[in-house]
Formats: sequence, structure tokens, C-alpha cells
Amino acid sequence: MKQNLHQFLCLYGHFYQPPREDPFTGLIAPEYGAAPYENFNEKITAECYRPNAEIGNFEHISFDFGPTLAAWLEQAHPDVYAKIIEADRLNLDRYGVGNGLAQAYNHTILPLATTRDKRTQILWGLTDFAHRFGHPAEGMWLAETAVDIETLTILAEQGVRYTVLAPWQAAEPIDSTEPYRVALPGGRDITVFFYNGPLSGGVSFDWNVTMNADAFASSYLPQHLNQEKSERNEDQLIVVATDGELYGHHQPWRDRFLEHLLREGASAAGFSVTTLGRYLANHQPQREVTLHVPSAWSCAHGVARWGAGCDCTEGDASWKPLLRQALDHLAVRLNEIFERETAETLYDPWEARDGYLSYYRGWMSSYDFWTRFGKNDGRPVSKSAEQRTESLLAAQYFGQQMYTSCGFFFEDIDRIEPHNDIAFARRAISLTWQATNIDLEADFLRDLAVAHSWRSGQTGADLYRQLPPVEPGLLPRQSSAANGQVA
Repeated sequence: MKQNLHQFLCLYGHFYQPPREDPFTGLIAPEYGAAPYENFNEKITAECYRPNAEIGNFEHISFDFGPTLAAWLEQAHPDVYAKIIEADRLNLDRYGVGNGLAQAYNHTILPLATTRDKRTQILWGLTDFAHRFGHPAEGMWLAETAVDIETLTILAEQGVRYTVLAPWQAAEPIDSTEPYRVALPGGRDITVFFYNGPLSGGVSFDWNVTMNADAFASSYLPQHLNQEKSERNEDQLIVVATDGELYGHHQPWRDRFLEHLLREGASAAGFSVTTLGRYLANHQPQREVTLHVPSAWSCAHGVARWGAGCDCTEGDASWKPLLRQALDHLAVRLNEIFERETAETLYDPWEARDGYLSYYRGWMSSYDFWTRFGKNDGRPVSKSAEQRTESLLAAQYFGQQMYTSCGFFFEDIDRIEPHNDIAFARRAISLTWQATNIDLEADFLRDLAVAHSWRSGQTGADLYRQLPPVEPGLLPRQSSAANGQVA
């Protein structure tokens, strides 16, 4: 069958892994469930990132490449990393627009974040993208597609043109075969692509749907076209959005399904394979939509899955608001100390935090950082003041990591994901202690103690005590911290 010039298909992949490194050592502990690989980053690389990169699938899809995954992959498997970056460059050279999207930096659920944290997460995500891909991002993927109007407004302010949402995040009936405009305060707007819900769900969870790429293209795709548009020969786009790890990790050999669909199956069934940026270049939104806010793609209760708790996960979810409260209380103290203790060294502490990622990652020199953000356009007179400021900036970095969404996604606090978020919080506590001798640990432990596992009875404080030991002096209670115990 010849391609129908009016029928377009975009496969979207969300490629992300949370940071697994111990925040004190930078090393990933062995993860026995990943055997025979040392950890899940290695396992998923072997099963998904590498095969999809080597057969060229990244070149033909729209995708986001999560910053924490990108940072690890750049060091651990630079050849795979380079192929993913190259896929975007090839699209940019060929079509004038890349096919990569940025991602909010720490996979934070932005509707639950403060305005200041929303801005930092978005700016860090855009900075990371621009450094890695060599050009500004036109689109941004929001963690769990969790959205509110303030988040979209900040995206638009920073020049982001579009994002991707689930169809049920629209507050009114929509036709998911076209992009929509969302009006924002101040006369701004942003474009939203709604992915096809039944198709994306089928690809994600029904193995039968992805058994044969030709059958998928000829049987499944046509069912989801707008027939009235087809009769009028109007252009329409089907977006299938899934976790990128689906292709080879969650479903073995689906990297080959994707390859055949992109290269032969779709075109044989009359579909032109495209990317979101390419489609938007020639198809500006013609209609406006209002959204359910806050909302997300994996929670039927707004964003309660990561906040107040809901029945999207089994068991007693009461630990979720308690863990979040503990982190929020810690964040307030971290912010108060940061603002107060850097008042004499930074021109604007929060602007410096927004610009800190480049310095932290080594993309900006110490001289350039202090020239841009230091008071009086330079370094502090005192070396100790400079070191104190940099420790508190690092504490802010880990204070952002402690909100990684995975810590709240699953059913119980007694899992590795909440454990990791607590570990990031401990690193922020340590850096603040080293810089100021202010003990934030005691209050944090008291807050954690009220969050209980419904399966094991362990508390968040118990999880804190189980973290690996650190060198004496790095935490307020150094005698107990040295052996990994906190009284």
C-alpha cells in the first residue's frame, strides 16, 4: 500500500532511570534482582538502550532522555550515549528540528512542587538538554505527565513550545489526532499532543498487540483514525506513547517490533512515520482545550498517588503524605539556611541555584560561576565562605533529588525507591552540617518515624538507620553515623 500523505504516526519513548548512585560514594550498589547484571541500569542498557540505539530506532521516534539516565550512560556506556545524541542531530540536520525532548530534571511531580522548585526543575532539565544535544529543547516531557497551569506557564516562559499528555487529562472531549492549544496567564500558550490511550495502553500491557508489526500497522492503527477526517483527506496524527524500556526490557524483542514498524510496517499500511517536532512545524493547533489540573497519566485521582495517597496502589498509602511531609519540612529548613548563609556571597541565591547544574556537572568553570552569580561579580574574599556556599548549593542539589517521583509511585515505604529518596535527604543534611554545624537530622528522624510500612512495620526512620555507614564527622551524630546507626 502506498503511504497516505494525510496519515501520520509518531512513536514516543520515555527513557528514564532514577539515580541509583549512593550520594556519598557515587557508586551503585549491586541490585540482585538485576542478575546476571550488576544493577538495573546495566540490565536495561543491555536489553533496551543498546539494541535500540544500534539498530537506529532512536532516529525515527520522539523521545526524552532523562538527565539522570543520560549522566550515567555517558560514563558507563559512552558509545550507546553517543548514538542516542546522534539520532537527534540527524533529525535536526535533515528536518530542521530535532526529535529529542527535554525532561524536568529529577522526575519530580511538578504539581506537588513549590513554584521555586518547579522553575529549578524545568531550568535544570533545559540546561541538561542543551548541553547534551547542542541546541535548545522545543518540547519537554513532564514526569508521569503530571501537570498544572503553573508548570505549563513556566515551560512557556522558558521557550518550550509543546508537551505530551494523556487524553483523560483533557477536561472536555478531544480528538487525539491533532495538537491543541492551551491558553496560559499573561497571554501565553503552549501546544499539547494527546497520545492515543487505547493504543498506548495496548502496546504497554498486551503482548498480543506487539506480536507482529505488520498486523499492528494494518489492523490496529486504522481503527484509531478519525473517519470524518479521512473522508475529507485531512491530516491526522496517531501518537503512541510508552515507557521506552518497553522495547526490549519489559517486553523482550519489542525493539525488533519497533524497528520493523518504523521502517516498513507503518508505511506499508499507509502511514508516514514522523516526530512531534516535525508534525508541529506544519500543523499548528487549530483548537483550544482546557485541562484537568492537577492530573497525571498514571493516577486516576489527580496526583494523589505521589501526595495524599490513593487506591492506585495496594495496601495502606498513609505513609506517602507522611514521607512527603518529612521531606517538605526538611526542604524548608534547607532553604532557610541556604538563603541566610549565602546572603553575603551570592547576588541572588535562587538564581544561583537555577544556574548551579552547569557548575555541578563541570560544564561551567568555577571562575565563570562566581563571575555570574557571586556578589560583586566575583568569588568571596574568604575561602571558607566560598566552600560553605558551594556545600550549601550541593545540599540544594540533593534536596531536589530527594523528591524523585519513584519514591512515592509504588505501594510501600519499605522499598528501594523511598529508601533512595531518604538517602538523598541524608546527603543534603550532611552537606548542611559540614557547612554550618546545624543539625537537621534529629527533626528529620522524628518526622520519618511516623511513616510506617503496612507490610513490615518499619518506619522511615528505620530506613534511614539502614543506610550505608559514612565517615565520622559527615553527619551530626558522628559516633553513631560511623557505624550506620542513628539513635
